[in-house]
Amino acid sequence: MVDGAVTIGGTNPGRFARDDEVARWNDDGYVVLDGLVATDLVDAAMVDVWNVFPKPEKFHADPAKYISPGKTNAVLRRGYPEMPEHGPWFRPEQHRWGSPFPFWGTGNLSRLAVHPAIVDFAERALQTTAVQVYQTQINAKYTGDADYEQPMHTDRNHSWLPPLEGPPWWHVEMFLYLSDVDEESAPTHVVSRRDSGDRSPNDSFFPEQDPQIYALERPATGIRGSVMAYRNDTFHRGVDITKPNGARFLYNVSYKVAGLDFVGFHAPQHDATHPSWVQFAEASTPRELELFGFPPPGHSVWTAKLIEDTQVRYPKLDLDPWRNALEG
Repeated sequence: MVDGAVTIGGTNPGRFARDDEVARWNDDGYVVLDGLVATDLVDAAMVDVWNVFPKPEKFHADPAKYISPGKTNAVLRRGYPEMPEHGPWFRPEQHRWGSPFPFWGTGNLSRLAVHPAIVDFAERALQTTAVQVYQTQINAKYTGDADYEQPMHTDRNHSWLPPLEGPPWWHVEMFLYLSDVDEESAPTHVVSRRDSGDRSPNDSFFPEQDPQIYALERPATGIRGSVMAYRNDTFHRGVDITKPNGARFLYNVSYKVAGLDFVGFHAPQHDATHPSWVQFAEASTPRELELFGFPPPGHSVWTAKLIEDTQVRYPKLDLDPWRNALEG
């Protein structure tokens, strides 16, 4: 895809990544794509976010009102070893506020997962158009709700295997910022692959173990609509949110090369009858559905009866591309 603005139906919902930004993802292991998605699209999607998470002013007025009994620190830590209350650690309450795709509401939030600039970046980074979504969720952080400091690590919980370097084996992880992320708003701290040297991506490092790598970290700040994309072998960590009465909202959207069954995180098929998935599917193109593993037109699974049964499940989905491929 050429550099420049994305255009859909006469609107301008963002821009495509430049070639040098894709190269930076490859060489440094991460890149912040400023303004990849237009802020007005993000703002429209926030209507759906408030169906899931409380607005910052509501949460900070009465935090206990919004933390359900099943999400307290004591319940979330059940079965975990004892851990310090402060400092870098993987605390389960750091992920208290998370919700997977699909999302109730207008449908604008769900559609951000297949925003053309995001799909385009995944295809160019992974050097193939045979890509699939494997992680889609939104999450929130609220000042004072948890200590969000983490050790330096790579995301080893996305694959059965240690990180594999280079195409076609790697995957691209992306944080789409749904709110402005400045240095007080818990920006992910990242270390360039140029700087991390020969450290094994199978390891996590606490400050006392490797103070040098902490000295090399940089905050990935950006306005809402920006995307922080990183390789699966790139060191990074979460940090605390310090803005008074602050909050940070982002959208995890990760892609892999299709067919890599050892890479995964979310399996949205369990929501196949969820009204918000039906809403998403009926507004999608064959290509957008294929990104979630939906068989494209021409796939051997399709028969005339299956197409008609699928029409019953998704009454508003235009199945003519599937019918035409079958007839052809």
